[in-house]
Parts: sequence; C-alpha cells; structure tokens
Amino acid sequence: MNEFNNMEFMAKTTLYTGSGSLKSLKDAIKKYGLDGNFLFVTDKGIEGAGILQKVIDSLPDIESKSQIFNDIKPNPNVTGTNAIYEKYKNDGIQNIIAVGGGSVVDAAKALAVLFTNGGSIDEYFGFDLYTNEPLPVFAVATTVGTGSEGGHASVITVDNSELKTKKLVFGEGLFPKAAILDGELLVGMPGSLVASTGMDALTHAIEGYVSRNGSIITDALNLHAVRVISEAILEASSDTTNTSAMNRMIQASTTTGIGMSNGGLGLVHGISHAIGAQYDAPHGIVNAILLPYVLEYNWIANPKKFADIAQALRVNTSGMSTEDAAKAGVKRVKELTKEVGIPEKLGEIGVSKESIDVLTDIAFNDELYMGANPRRATKKDIVAILNKAI
Repeated sequence: MNEFNNMEFMAKTTLYTGSGSLKSLKDAIKKYGLDGNFLFVTDKGIEGAGILQKVIDSLPDIESKSQIFNDIKPNPNVTGTNAIYEKYKNDGIQNIIAVGGGSVVDAAKALAVLFTNGGSIDEYFGFDLYTNEPLPVFAVATTVGTGSEGGHASVITVDNSELKTKKLVFGEGLFPKAAILDGELLVGMPGSLVASTGMDALTHAIEGYVSRNGSIITDALNLHAVRVISEAILEASSDTTNTSAMNRMIQASTTTGIGMSNGGLGLVHGISHAIGAQYDAPHGIVNAILLPYVLEYNWIANPKKFADIAQALRVNTSGMSTEDAAKAGVKRVKELTKEVGIPEKLGEIGVSKESIDVLTDIAFNDELYMGANPRRATKKDIVAILNKAI
C-alpha cells in the first residue's frame, strides 16, 4: 500500500465536461480577465476535421486578435518547439489555446514557458526550472488518451543531440487554466484513434495504480479510470458516434491524467519514450503493445493490486487466489488489446531488434519511470521484455 507516502497532490485545472461543454470555454477565458493576443495551437488533422473551426466559432470576441499554428507533429521536439516560439515571439502572444491531443497540449505548454522565459526549451527539462510564470493555456481535448490537459508536464523529444530521448518540463504553472472535455467534439473520429489513445489512457491508469509513488488518492483516480475505460472502450472504438461512450472515455483519460501527474508511471513509459524518441512512433500504440509484456513482468511485485485491476477490468475472479486473479488481469489486458485492433508486436510498427541495446540503455537510465515501477528492473530484464515484444 502507499498510505505512508509523503506527497503533494496538485490538481489545478478547471474541467468542463459533457456534451456541449465547449460553450463554457468563452466563460472560462473571461474568468481570468485576459488581454493580449491568442495563439491557437493544433494539428492539420484537427483543423481538417473542422474541430478547430468549432472552437474558434465559440470565441467570437477573440477571433480578431488570434493567430493559428496548425502543424504540431506527433512527438513534439526541441527544434520544432523552438521554431514555433521564434515565429511568434514578437507578436504579443499572451494566451494559448491548445486544440488537440497530447502532442498538441504538450507543445502548447512548452511554448507557454518560452514566451515568458525565452531561450530553448531544453533549458527547462526538470522541475520548476523557469523563472517567470508561463502564459495561460486553455486546452480543448480531442482524443481519449494522454491526459495532458489535466497535468503539469510537457513531454518533448530531444532531437538536437546525438542520442534522441524524451524529456519532461514540469511546473505548477503548466497546469492548463481550463480544459474542455466535450464528447460531442470527438464524434466520428477514427475508431483506430479511439483504440490507440484509449489504450494509452488505460496504460496510464494501470501504471499509475501500481506505481511506487502513488497514494490512496491517486489509487482512487487510477483504479476508477481502469473501470470506466474497460466498460467504454469497445463501445467507443466500434461506434465513434456513441456520445455516451466518448464522454466516458475522455473523462476517464483526464481522471488518470491527474492521477499520473501526482503518482507517476512505470516501465511501459520508460521503454515507450525510448522507442518514441528513436522511431518517432505513435505513443499510444507503443504503450498498448508494450503493456501486456510489462504487466507479465511486473505482477509478482504487487499481486493484490494486480488482482484489483482484474476486477476493474470486469474479470470474474470469484474463487481465485490473489495470484491467479492478478494473472487473469494481465490476460484480460492482452485480450482487450487484440479486441480493439492494436498490433501484437513492436516489429509490426517498424521497431527492430537491432535497437534493443540502445532502447534498453535509454529506458534503464530514465529514473523518473524506473524508480516508480513496482518491480526493480535490470537491463537484462528490459532486454528480455523487448525481445518478447518485438
């Protein structure tokens, strides 16, 4: 149990939930009495789907003093983030509206730091290394994964060094001022995207629940998120016009985003971030592929919590020992991954066994995730996991 952990629990984002909650964004912005120019940050897919325009239409008072950057890439990097800052640094930007998934929100947070502190984003990797308060960020979530809209971290790929890695900028000022979780905005999105981002959220929830750095408070958030995701992900990915399922998924994602921000993650993310940096691979899919293999390795470190996960995944554990229930939960995760159409092996998305040594070194040296993982992993353990997963 984690009831003796000393922790500071932070949840500083005002959340607006449910179908039609986009209408609350205007009032959320007005609440802060903000002046100056706005920068919309998004990607071409969100713009092409018409979601960005819906957001702009909901904010007629700021359209005349807004600019749009619509080309955020998956896995935002140092070079690209710095370039966006240079493009707009003399335009009087005072507020940022992020419309998108985790990559968009992470990029927006990084830009919020740069606009008030200058320099290069890699100067701020770590905890509270900026001097000036970042610009206010308002997030409109458009996927059912990552949870970045409720957290205080920005994940950025280090592409300006010989070894590509992912690092994080943390800070209390990086919590978005408000986040819109409107299931109606997600209606009609590709089912494959619901599957990959939804499994990303499930990964956050499970890793957060078994984290060494968790607490009773984060356990409550993460375990309930497992329950909600297990009930809604098949409905949502098979019929993305199901607004009830989409609302449940997006709210569960943010719930576990708050949980992971306060309790940490584990070995799945240590390896996933290494793969994402080296291969520019989609984060949600990498997490989903890795999750069953890491759970098979981790469950013996805390069978009771893994048995709890099995029950949250709606596995009938009646009559089972704690150990058998834990293993049944791992089996259910593997089944669920197949049911939503996630590839079984990393090799199917281009990851090569030739990179195992590099990936292992990066993951093993990432103490942020190694320290929170329930089982103390050696390099040999990580190599074995990757050999199975590739």
